[in-house]
Amino acid sequence: MINRSNRFKQVELNIAGSSVFGRYPKIDSEKTYNMFISDGWIVPYAGYQTAVSAYDLGMGANPGKKGRAIHTSTKLNKLITVIDSRVYLVDIFFDQNIQQTFDTSETLIGNLLTTSGTVYIAENNKPQVLISDGISLYLYDQTLTPQFQQISTTFKPGFIDFHDTYFLCAASEDSFYTPPANNTWRLSDSNNGLSWPDDSAHIGLIQTKPDDTQAIVRFPSRGNMILVMGKTVTESWFDLGLQLFPYQRNTSFNIDYGCINPATVAATDEIVVWLAQNEKSGPIIVYTTGQMPEKITTDGIDYLFSQLSNPEDSQGFIYRQDGHLIYHINFYTDNLSLFYDFNTKKFYHASDENLNYFIANEVAFFNNQYYFVTKNNGNIYAFDTIFNTYDGKEIPRIRVCKNIRLPSQEYFIANDAGFTIEQGEIPYQQQSLGDAFFITEDDKFVITEGDDIFLVTELGDFLETENENLLLSEQQDVDSFEYLIFEQESNTGTSDLSLPHVDLSISMDGGQGFSSDFPYYLNAPGLRKNRLMWWQLGASNDLVCQFKFWGLGRFVATNGVLNIRQ
Repeated sequence: MINRSNRFKQVELNIAGSSVFGRYPKIDSEKTYNMFISDGWIVPYAGYQTAVSAYDLGMGANPGKKGRAIHTSTKLNKLITVIDSRVYLVDIFFDQNIQQTFDTSETLIGNLLTTSGTVYIAENNKPQVLISDGISLYLYDQTLTPQFQQISTTFKPGFIDFHDTYFLCAASEDSFYTPPANNTWRLSDSNNGLSWPDDSAHIGLIQTKPDDTQAIVRFPSRGNMILVMGKTVTESWFDLGLQLFPYQRNTSFNIDYGCINPATVAATDEIVVWLAQNEKSGPIIVYTTGQMPEKITTDGIDYLFSQLSNPEDSQGFIYRQDGHLIYHINFYTDNLSLFYDFNTKKFYHASDENLNYFIANEVAFFNNQYYFVTKNNGNIYAFDTIFNTYDGKEIPRIRVCKNIRLPSQEYFIANDAGFTIEQGEIPYQQQSLGDAFFITEDDKFVITEGDDIFLVTELGDFLETENENLLLSEQQDVDSFEYLIFEQESNTGTSDLSLPHVDLSISMDGGQGFSSDFPYYLNAPGLRKNRLMWWQLGASNDLVCQFKFWGLGRFVATNGVLNIRQ
């Protein structure tokens, strides 16, 4: 027990927090990367591993391949994926116990005319699979010859969906009208994706405002309701089975926000969420349960969005992970990824291993496992919180806590900081550290390769040399040496980031700049002492703590305490 005088005061260190987005950094600089709050603790966001490689799909090892779409076909009981121009039926099984895929099969069913851009997929009950690449429609039907074919239409197709036996398609450059109209949306014939008649029984119009059609979305859990989205307005329509045109617009209600990019529209459970705008508002994220829209972005996020150079270059998806309903959105040009947890109503940052945008384009659930494709390559990835790496690469998990200030604005001395964390779960020997150095009896450095094991005391503390280098266990292929040294910075680029540890860096100016990192290495497996402590943090009147969680295992932590005195 540590005895402290009455001059000490405890201040909460909010480890379990989100990305808050103050209008300016001085207001609030809180950020959380690749972690989120669950039951009052901060836990890892989902990682991923390759389930089907581009090589297995016959695409070769060319890194220029692009994953464009993935869809779960309920009727065919297959995943439908589009990589570059190729369309595949994929059958895949995932074993949760060993975290490996097995018995996969991939069948090429057709080719699109395009090799890049967003692709939309829907299916009906026949079953027919309809694909739109923004230029043409394509249909896959196992009862037809050929089974995969391009459909000739008088309009340029966009977003597609299925509802009440009809395929729905956002249309532009519609030659049925003179001059061609961009405010139309089209219906296929009932259960026939090959037929798109040019008549009033199959053509709908956005009517509330002058607008261009962006998307037509079947509203989940609302029976015969659909949403017709333009760029500045969204209308609700209902299938009443009318003869002239089966759908009728709700004349007493509309949403005064349209859609910036139909690729950001996502729907599940009882909500539809999208990146919205209108003629008087810049980009915001809204959702609706069929009534008036709810804005989930704050003024700080709205300000961030207003600074984006190209918000149109974006894509979003929604999924449920471990009971949390999550909407994830990527801004590719602006190199930004965010996700929103509807359970806690909080935003977080996501990234790849280099702190660039998160690579997932779209997520599909199949055989009790999530999968995604990415525009970065031609692989299909399994996506889950059981994966603690990005396909074997270390995930940067970062928590920037809220500013610590006194109401008087006076300076204080931060004596120590600490919080509770799960330890003793990450096995060191499974983490490859690459090259390591050791010193022989004649003081010569020698390099070995492989998975090295660090020496620890019975209390779990690392053994170090006088120069604070970590000691490694004796190697079987070394005849004689005094001790092994793992170099944190060396000419070979060897790094100890694979060891499980938490780094603390301090900002004395409210989060504008941070100090160098002070690492705390976690305990070896089985040693579950759960408190981390840092001492003598310095004097400030606007202190921000930044924690970086490094390792190839999971990290589970909760709020802590900063002890200060004046």
